[in-house]
Amino acid sequence: MRTAWLLVVVIGVVAGLAAGREGSAAAAGDPRIEAGTGRRVAAWPPARPFDHLSMRLEIDIPDMGRAWLSGVETLRLRAIGVPRRALRLDCRGPVVRGVEAGGRRCGFEQRDGGLWVDLPRPVAAGEEVTLTIWYDLDYSEGRPGVKKGEGLTYSPAAADGEGVTERSAQIHSQGQSELNSRWFPCHDFPNERLETELVVTVETGYDVVANGRLAAREDAGGGRTRWHWVQAEPHVNYLVAIAVGKFARVELGGERSARPGLEMPLFTPAGTEASAAVIYEDTARMMAFFEERFDEPYPWASYSQTILRDFTAGGMENTGATFMTLRSARGAPGSRDDLISHELAHQWMGNLLTCRGWEHIWLNEGWASLCEALWNEHEAGTIRDGGVAAGREAYLKTLRGFVRSQAGKNRGSVPEVPALASNRWPNPDDVFNGQDDVYHKGAMVLHMLKARLGEEAFWRGTRLYIDRFKAGGLVETDDFRRTLEEVSGESLGAFFDQWVWRPGVPRLAVERAWDAGAGRLTVRARQEQRVDGANPAYAFSLPVRVEMEDGAVRWLRVEVADREAMGTFELPGRPRRVEVDPGLEVFAVTRLAGAWEGDLEDAWYTQDPVMDAGGDGAGVDGE
Repeated sequence: MRTAWLLVVVIGVVAGLAAGREGSAAAAGDPRIEAGTGRRVAAWPPARPFDHLSMRLEIDIPDMGRAWLSGVETLRLRAIGVPRRALRLDCRGPVVRGVEAGGRRCGFEQRDGGLWVDLPRPVAAGEEVTLTIWYDLDYSEGRPGVKKGEGLTYSPAAADGEGVTERSAQIHSQGQSELNSRWFPCHDFPNERLETELVVTVETGYDVVANGRLAAREDAGGGRTRWHWVQAEPHVNYLVAIAVGKFARVELGGERSARPGLEMPLFTPAGTEASAAVIYEDTARMMAFFEERFDEPYPWASYSQTILRDFTAGGMENTGATFMTLRSARGAPGSRDDLISHELAHQWMGNLLTCRGWEHIWLNEGWASLCEALWNEHEAGTIRDGGVAAGREAYLKTLRGFVRSQAGKNRGSVPEVPALASNRWPNPDDVFNGQDDVYHKGAMVLHMLKARLGEEAFWRGTRLYIDRFKAGGLVETDDFRRTLEEVSGESLGAFFDQWVWRPGVPRLAVERAWDAGAGRLTVRARQEQRVDGANPAYAFSLPVRVEMEDGAVRWLRVEVADREAMGTFELPGRPRRVEVDPGLEVFAVTRLAGAWEGDLEDAWYTQDPVMDAGGDGAGVDGE
């Protein structure tokens, strides 16, 4: 017995050493662990030693021919938790000249992308303090740390430009993700909200656009004008925005619009007013549609859209003040509806409710992308009088585009690729460009939830989610999950674990066979993506739509939990048409096994395989 026990011990030690070596080897190549140090690769929200209550930012632009300004920032703060003697702000561009707290000078230091302030006395928990910061900023392109499209972008005048807008300089901001600290010191992370106001003094003749309502525009003397914008409702720092230029203004709102009582200016390059007015003319109707769908009034004082030169993104949903690419000033009616509806929907999903950390950004972008599909459904089904079927097809057409976009790139698995919701990013911008696309996969996750819970429960849960969290304004993935569970009675933990907290999508090979003698249809689904200990087979219910020769329709389901699953169904006659998941209830990249020769690309972009009456042939409906 003792000899056997010793043998077991020896075997266990040897096995443990081998496992340790294998573990070390795995860790060495594991992207979740930093090579050399063994540290976990993860980003966490920064601490909040102070509650940021409000910011007043006074900016002086002495010369629009030069990318330079001076700023005076006044922050009202309240200490959290314990007495606080010091404060750190993100500060990656401004050169600070002085800091005061409560009227008393503070010691400060700029290093490592931050402004470190020593307060003159401890601030007790719950006590407020006012911090004033004086700084200068050179944001000319080419300087260290200055990159077009990050923080403030300066666009010089074109002497030979067409129209006054092109012949005048422009300035615009871009704060997402953590870029606004390049032009003013701030807590540059979305787990803090505050009221803001911008006071901008600039050469007379230039327009200034910012968040909120225009409280004043007054003569500052010396051929200069002072603009005062007030954003009274709290929002996050990355959504603070400013644009300076010479624009033509088109009013999209007004008493005759679908949203009377709300200012909706469109600032566009001079000379593009007519075309831009047509492209953006549905903004008021979009706003009324989203107000009804979310059962929540538009939450901000006004809604402006500004079309900017040298704007490197397609659009940016700054609070109440969306910025757009120059390309969107021209085009056919409806050609920019996806962009316009996406950025407008963010005013609720992203601005009213903001992700507490970047790992939850799919809540912002997935919702905005789904709203593109919802608007297309509304337009095709009601405004154009196409009926429910036309609206449904427009909705699914948009979703099929999302599936196509993921088919070629979303091949990730654990541990190589971060999930849809993941804090494994060295740079916050990475979360917007991952294989698990927060835009399109995010929209498909929401669509799948809608299909699973049903329209009524899904929208009741969404509206409760907005009502419950709009006061604080900060949300996480589990806030949305728990609200849907509360309303629907469903347990959604497994759903979110599979579709949100792990990367990739199932890749299905689907075979269909008809046994005329037995009157039996067989549908077999095989998962072809990587399946192993870290990446189990997906589990889902795969819908199959069967259309009989007489036009009758039957819905069948294949329950999938393993690598391979099969459903066998008795039918009264040969089916004329068999479609696998035509409503895209399962976000999978699907092909008809053995039905295609050569390049399979066309077979992988949608879940709409068809078995025609000829037996062997198969096709895919779509574009």
